[in-house]
Order: sequence, then structure tokens, then C-alpha cells
Amino acid sequence: MSLVATTAATAIAAASAAAAVGTFFVYFYFVHRSEAHAAREEAMDLAETRGAVIDDLRRRLRVLERQLEETTRASETRQNELQAAVQKTEAEARENAYRIQQFYATSLADLLGSVQADLERDPPNVENALARVRHLLNGERPAA
Repeated sequence: MSLVATTAATAIAAASAAAAVGTFFVYFYFVHRSEAHAAREEAMDLAETRGAVIDDLRRRLRVLERQLEETTRASETRQNELQAAVQKTEAEARENAYRIQQFYATSLADLLGSVQADLERDPPNVENALARVRHLLNGERPAA
């Protein structure tokens, strides 16, 4: 019995060791599967978060593009208004310059006409003609 008992004890010990090793491998397999499952869930959560971030960024981009279009339209409108105002002001300035030029040309013609009339008199009124020219040269402007 001792040989049978020794063999049985050895067989039981070997079976127990094999069961322990088998249990370890089964535990290792399930832990590995559990980690893989957890990693897969984490990857899915990250992908979902990334998708939400991308959707948010796309929405923000659309809002910013719309704001850019509105701002561009407003600035173009304002630019056109300013160009029209500049053109109107330039036209008014040209018209005023033309009127002033016409006024002074008319005044000068009147002055020269009266100087000519003074000089063509018999006897010529040179003093009166020179007085008018001196007043003009001294900076006196004809009345409008």
C-alpha cells in the first residue's frame, strides 16, 4: 500500500498542481478578456467623446462662417456708403470751386470794365482807376 499510497498521493498532488496551474491560466484568460473589454469600452467612450467634440466644432464653424458672411456684407455696404459720400463731397467741392471761380472771374471782369470806363472817359479818371486796383491788390475782395 505504500507504493499505491505514494503513487496516489503523488497523483493527487500532480492533479492538484495541474488544477492550480489550470485555474491560474483560466484566471489569466478572464483577466485578459476583462482588460480587453474595458479597453474596448474606453475606446468606444473616447470615440463618442471625439465625435461630440467634432460635432461641436462643426457647429461653431458654421456659426463663425455665418458671422463672417454678415460682417463682410455689412462692411461692403458701409464701404459703398462711404464711397458714395466721398463722391458726393467731391462733386460738391468741384461745384463750389467752379462757383467761386465764376464769382471771381465775374468780379474781375466787372472791375476791369469799370477801370476801362474810368480810363476811357474824357479826361481819363486815372486816380479812380488806380484806387480800385490798389484796393484789390491790398486784399479787399469784391462783395458777393
